[in-house]
Amino acid sequence: MLDAANQPTERDPKMSDTKNPFGDFETIFKQMKIPGLDMDAMMAAYRKNVEAVTSATRVANEGMLALVKRQAEIVKDALEQVRVVGTELSSAKDAQELAARQAEIAKQTFDKAAANMKELADMMTKSNTASLEIIQTRMNDGLAELQSLMTKVGDKTGDKT
Repeated sequence: MLDAANQPTERDPKMSDTKNPFGDFETIFKQMKIPGLDMDAMMAAYRKNVEAVTSATRVANEGMLALVKRQAEIVKDALEQVRVVGTELSSAKDAQELAARQAEIAKQTFDKAAANMKELADMMTKSNTASLEIIQTRMNDGLAELQSLMTKVGDKTGDKT
């Protein structure tokens, strides 16, 4: 916890152990007494939500790291290509050959840049899709769990939903 000056303070002894991120919520949920509502099932659903977000974040981070690594490789390759092109252009026999070679190099460079951009975009799309699929799956599962819990509550209270 932080005080008004954003300095660390001692931990509130009423709060649960920091090793269990669910401890405080478990205590709060268990104290709530809602007739027919299964607090253990609610807590399990909460855990699954946190696990899904954690997993989606991990997948997104791995994708971003792969993207940054590939960008570094592209820059390294580009710098090497600049060196090679400089050597090639300096060996041109006349202005006409130099101009033709420059045009060819410009086209190759543009094509390579377009291919690299597509590759990076595909990498990002794949990473984002994988991350979002984790969240979407959990949302669908969570809605089904909620519907099941509400049906059980309705059955226990005599309401049919």
